[in-house]
Amino acid sequence: MQEQRKTLIDLGQLPTRNLAECLAVDQAALAHALAGQLPEALLEQLTASAELAHALGLSKKVAAIGLALGQWLDQAPAPLRQQAFEQCCTHPSDTVRSWAAFAQAHLSRSLPLEEALQAQLRFARDEHFGVREWAWIALRPRLAQNLDAALLLLGRHVGDADPLVRRFCIEILRPRGVWCEHIAALKQQPEVAEPMLVPLLAEPEKYAQDSVANWLNDASKTRPDWVLRLFHQHPPACKASRRIQARASRSLTPAAAEVGAG
Repeated sequence: MQEQRKTLIDLGQLPTRNLAECLAVDQAALAHALAGQLPEALLEQLTASAELAHALGLSKKVAAIGLALGQWLDQAPAPLRQQAFEQCCTHPSDTVRSWAAFAQAHLSRSLPLEEALQAQLRFARDEHFGVREWAWIALRPRLAQNLDAALLLLGRHVGDADPLVRRFCIEILRPRGVWCEHIAALKQQPEVAEPMLVPLLAEPEKYAQDSVANWLNDASKTRPDWVLRLFHQHPPACKASRRIQARASRSLTPAAAEVGAG
C-alpha cells in the first residue's frame, strides 16, 4: 500500500479496499483524526480505547473501540447521542462504521431480538465488505446464547428481497464462523438450522450462495452424514444449487462420504 494512501486511510478520508488494508489501519491515529468531528468527551474515550487496544488483533481491536463508542453513547443525552452515532454510521471511513456496528450491538443488548436484528441490518447492507462482516460478528454472541429464538427469527428473514440480508442471516450463525467463537451446538446438531438453510439451497446470488455453502462446509467437518443426507433429500436441480453443493462438499473425504452413506 502506498504511504500516501495509508495516511489518508488513517485520517479517515478513504475506505480500505481489501483485508490487508483493513489490518494495516492505525486505529489510534484514526481516532485522533476524528477531532472536530465528534464531541470531545467521546473523542477522548475512543482514543484511550484505541491506544489500549493497539496490540490486539483486528477483531478484538474493532470490538473494543466499538464497545467504548457504545458505552459513551449509552450515557449521552438523546440529541447528542443520535447526532454522534449518525456521524459514525455515515463516516467515509469503513473502520469508523465498523466501530458503529459494535456500538449498535451494545445499545441493542436489552432490546428484543427482532429489534436488535433490525437495528443491525443497516450495517449488513453497508457498501463496504468489512462493515458487513462486523455487522454479524457484533451481534453473533447474543444470538448464539439464544439459539432456538435466533433460528426462528432468522428463518423469518432469510426470504428477504435483499441478498445482503439473506447473507447476514446465514453468516451470523455459521458453526465455525471466521474470527469468532465456534458454536458447539450447531457443530453437533446442525439439523436444527434446516428450516433456515433449506429455502436457500438454490440461492441465486453468488455472494449469498457462498455463505450457504460455507455454513454447510462448516457442518460437514463434524457432521458429514447430515450434509450428505441434506443433499440426498434436496438434490440440486439448477446451476445455483449445484454450485452450492460443490462448495459445501469440498471438505468431505471419501471416508467421510462412506460413513455418511452408512
